[in-house]
Amino acid sequence: MPKPIAVFGATGGFGAAIARRLAANGHPLVLQGRNRERLDRLGADLSVASEDRLALDCTEEAAVAAAFADLAGRHESLSGVVVSLAAPFAGKLTHRQPWAAFEAQMDTQLKALHLIAVQAKPLLAAADGTSRMIVISSEVAIQTPPLKWAPYSAAKAAMTAYAQTIAQEWLRDGVRVHILAPGMAKTDLISDMPDEFLDQIAAGMPEKTLTRVQDVADMAAFCMTDAADTLYGAPIRVSRAAR
Repeated sequence: MPKPIAVFGATGGFGAAIARRLAANGHPLVLQGRNRERLDRLGADLSVASEDRLALDCTEEAAVAAAFADLAGRHESLSGVVVSLAAPFAGKLTHRQPWAAFEAQMDTQLKALHLIAVQAKPLLAAADGTSRMIVISSEVAIQTPPLKWAPYSAAKAAMTAYAQTIAQEWLRDGVRVHILAPGMAKTDLISDMPDEFLDQIAAGMPEKTLTRVQDVADMAAFCMTDAADTLYGAPIRVSRAAR
């Protein structure tokens, strides 16, 4: 029986789409989210056992360690881990942002990724054959970032550099780390932006549409296959914006 893939941030826009795509491909899943109601609803839809629905805050070290200890008691290894974490932020000019805004984004993105990676590494390395970690970054981390997004952009850039580093370090243990850099998509992260504003952005794009969560889910599913082996460690832009 195939070993599960753990999706962290499964109740978010990208995370939920990725979880549904992987489930459709026959992968057993472990799901993490902070909202228990949304997590249970998704878990029920995808027939994920209740004990494999992890309602926890990934910025809390003890909680992450305890969740993985429990997970290791049920699963000898993981075939994959997806980290798709984000938090809303205030759109303000950089010099008007309090340091707390940067700290909150760094905790949600970089700290959480590190805590998950530390605990996931042994379970990934124990897999029979190649296992994979997919880190969901953002295209703002690999191009000129937009105005008023400094805390989010800085955190995604740090997350990307971290993932690029472990991609080199983990390869010898049979773990490939892939980094996806999605373009702007309609998720909870930008839910406060008016539809008219998002429509204007889409109108300026070559395909006249924002990136779709399904675009990211499809690429994540591809990265879980041997065909993606050569793409490890390099940010893969998944965007319908102009190149």
